[in-house]
Amino acid sequence: MEAYDEGVSRPTPAPKTAVTESLGRMDGEAFDQFWRALSVRPHAFFRRAAGGPSDLRSWSFLASNPVEIVTSSDGRPRVGNDPFRALARRWPSPVRQKGPKTPFTGGFAGFIGYEARSAVERTPPPRRAPDGFPTYWLGRYDAVLALDHRTGRAFVSGVGETVARARTASARLLARARAPAAPKTPARTIRSRAPRSVVSAAAYRRRVAEVRRRIGAGDLFQANLSQRFEGSWTGSAARLFDRLTAASPTPFSTFLALGDDRTILSTSPERFLERSGDRLETRPMKGTRRRGDSPTEDRTLARELRTSEKDRAELAMIVDLARNDLAHACRPGTVRVESPRQLERYATVHQAVGVVSGRLAPDVHPAEAVRRAFPPGSVTGAPKVEAMNVIDALEGEGRGPYCGAIGWFDEGGDFDLAVAIRTVCLVGRNISYRVGGGVTWLSDPEEERVETVDKGAAIARAITLGRRS
Repeated sequence: MEAYDEGVSRPTPAPKTAVTESLGRMDGEAFDQFWRALSVRPHAFFRRAAGGPSDLRSWSFLASNPVEIVTSSDGRPRVGNDPFRALARRWPSPVRQKGPKTPFTGGFAGFIGYEARSAVERTPPPRRAPDGFPTYWLGRYDAVLALDHRTGRAFVSGVGETVARARTASARLLARARAPAAPKTPARTIRSRAPRSVVSAAAYRRRVAEVRRRIGAGDLFQANLSQRFEGSWTGSAARLFDRLTAASPTPFSTFLALGDDRTILSTSPERFLERSGDRLETRPMKGTRRRGDSPTEDRTLARELRTSEKDRAELAMIVDLARNDLAHACRPGTVRVESPRQLERYATVHQAVGVVSGRLAPDVHPAEAVRRAFPPGSVTGAPKVEAMNVIDALEGEGRGPYCGAIGWFDEGGDFDLAVAIRTVCLVGRNISYRVGGGVTWLSDPEEERVETVDKGAAIARAITLGRRS
């Protein structure tokens, strides 16, 4: 795999100063008061760490009013829409830290959509997603509010060329967060239309059968096939996000307001790629069962996932793919499978998860590390390029933000990106989201269809709960 910027010199970003101050102890409800005030501000960003394993839900982050926005120029996916090059030219920056260090003190937050694959691999020209979102959108935030869920302490950070500018940025954000919050939308004003798939059950089963035929022909081992759901919502985007995270709390729940009445609401449980120091980690998920209605049924479903031959093989292939992706960016001999398969419990589903880590090579730019692993293997398949070709032919439309990456890039070089699954795209009052699953030779077409419905059930419930049609 050739580096996208080989032979291209990068300007060295100017050194910056990050100033972090403690706001004392604060519980989640008090932090949500900040969220309600900032949710109406331009380009609000909120990473809400909620359910799932305790080690993944350590920090929540809030920001608004970015000082710079980097996005694809016209919203059309095409070769040349390269977010990785854009990041490499602007980030990371040498940072002098003053005060305690939080993981995200300021920097870029946003998403890189699935169609950015055209900047990574030679695949057919990307199709435009029906919702019309740009290929990528990254806002540069000069101040961030953070909540450490382990200690219950809150922080405000500012980043600038000088200490004074950094403190001005953090004071400005804190003043916005302490402004009177927007009143909640009364429940009686909520209107919604129950989401429905744009693909019939029979058509989806035929697509699964076609993937199995291609596997039988030796073209690939597995592909992640998805279907799109559409509905409507009249009410604030923030209120819908609160409903989604209440119905399905996850460590990487993300609210991102792009402007022009476009908002991304994600309750992803899956980490795509994290950098902390020189350590990279990815946590691919393959294998899902719904939570049971009783403790006995719940244990039965978990046992079914744990012993499933199909799910075990599916995750093993993707863990191997993740190991290969990290090897392109890490020091030789440092990539290791820390856990080939473990079960994680969330509010609505059981998930089978692998954990792979490595040490970033000193000559690999962090933006290049993201590029070399993109798009996530768990939502493409194996081999990755052929799987993407099959997906493109069968789905017949762009995926947009779905199955891309969403999260933050700290000015100093660390980042934490989730896979953009369980993700709602809101345009005005129109809702769309995609739900998918890995198809292997052992897949049953109807079981695959039901799995996608189970995964999307929490989204559907959040949209329709207490609705007036």
